[in-house]
Amino acid sequence: MTSDSAEPIGIVGLGLVGRAMASRLLLAGHRVFGYDISPGARAEAKVVGVAVLEDAAAVARVANTIFLSLMTSDDRRALCWGPQDFAGALPAGATVLDTTTAEPEDIVSDAARLAARGVRLVDVCLSGSSAVIAGGQALALVGASKSSASFEWAVAPFTKARYFFGHPGAGNRAKLVVNLVFGLNRLVLAEALGLARKGGFDLPTILEVLRAGETHSVVMDTKGPGMIAGTYQPAVARLGQHAKDVHLIRAFARGIGAATPLSDIHSQIIDSLVARGCGDLDNAAIFKAFDEPEEA
Repeated sequence: MTSDSAEPIGIVGLGLVGRAMASRLLLAGHRVFGYDISPGARAEAKVVGVAVLEDAAAVARVANTIFLSLMTSDDRRALCWGPQDFAGALPAGATVLDTTTAEPEDIVSDAARLAARGVRLVDVCLSGSSAVIAGGQALALVGASKSSASFEWAVAPFTKARYFFGHPGAGNRAKLVVNLVFGLNRLVLAEALGLARKGGFDLPTILEVLRAGETHSVVMDTKGPGMIAGTYQPAVARLGQHAKDVHLIRAFARGIGAATPLSDIHSQIIDSLVARGCGDLDNAAIFKAFDEPEEA
């Protein structure tokens, strides 16, 4: 795995994940150029050290390796083939690394469409919150073979390991499996803490017990204190983002005939919280469904 710190890297989508990636790439000595449709995100990216350009097409013109950090497949398609014409600005030989958690089938068709222009699109899904990414400890779930991953150097600064699943879309499918476990871990912890609170227990003590034994999970370390304190801002990973992921998980399961009864329940709970206006809160706010059940 080789790296050329003089080679510019682009990022389109400078939200929590995009800025976290940028911070690590800059720390590794890379020049980072970026764009986001949000003025606020552009301003925060400038503070990190990103050279923010006037539009996504401008990023395509200065970098041959570009990360996308968007919300949905529709966002990627609007970017590539909408008014910004990002795809038209990409030179032949460019590599687009898409960290967006989206419909796996869409990345397959979009990769084929870009390949006709000589551009490679690869799903490089990241397991880990923006804080984990900023610490260089994320996992990359890649829809390509390791032997074809000439771009691995660009992913290395913010990941501790890279896993290769062979073909486009497979990185997204793997990410959905991982996110199912993360989400249900948070849901189970929230339900347990809600039960403990109603039972009159001291929640910090209960959390300490859960963390000390075989019930322990990392979610207890990262989300438990916030649940107990009711501190859901600033968000490290937004509840609304995971609501989208749960919908994708269920769609993936339906498509292959897999049963996901727990995710079906999870979807109802998380959607009710988003409807209450909790979508921009940290995903630890799933606790609100149990801490404030009369409003759920």
